[in-house]
Amino acid sequence: MYKIRLACAGDIGKLVKCYVDIWESLGEWLPESVINPELDDLLKRETGERLKQQVEDVNVIFLVAEEDGEILGLAQGRTYTGTSQLGFLGVRKEFRGRGVGEILLHKFIEEARKRKTQKVWLYTSPKVLPAIKLYIKNGFIPEGYLRKHFYGSDLIIYSKFL
Repeated sequence: MYKIRLACAGDIGKLVKCYVDIWESLGEWLPESVINPELDDLLKRETGERLKQQVEDVNVIFLVAEEDGEILGLAQGRTYTGTSQLGFLGVRKEFRGRGVGEILLHKFIEEARKRKTQKVWLYTSPKVLPAIKLYIKNGFIPEGYLRKHFYGSDLIIYSKFL
């Protein structure tokens, strides 16, 4: 059984691998013009240092789902005054459909509440239907539409008041 916990500096190598695995599996929904730049960025030498800074930043919520020392998925975001942005939520393909993403989302919201935020917001591609279903099922509502915003792809902003 997997557990959800805050990421730590010792997770950096596993975090990079998890991110890469997730981005490589998103071809079902997203074009290469979105996936490839993200993969290129993840494979840069400085990615480990950037992730280490995020893990150590008190304003960042960085959660991992872990089982037997393996990171199955992650949720990463930032807390601002009064709000928290969920910047990334993903589960490795072979572990999808087991509720990992939903539990990561719940734990992110719980962590945001502890930090006294009143609203969690995020954006996602309108093509990633499983993500949209997850967010709507958990009380998020669409607030805006960003045309050609992310590597030329559209995004929808979703939010949930806590």
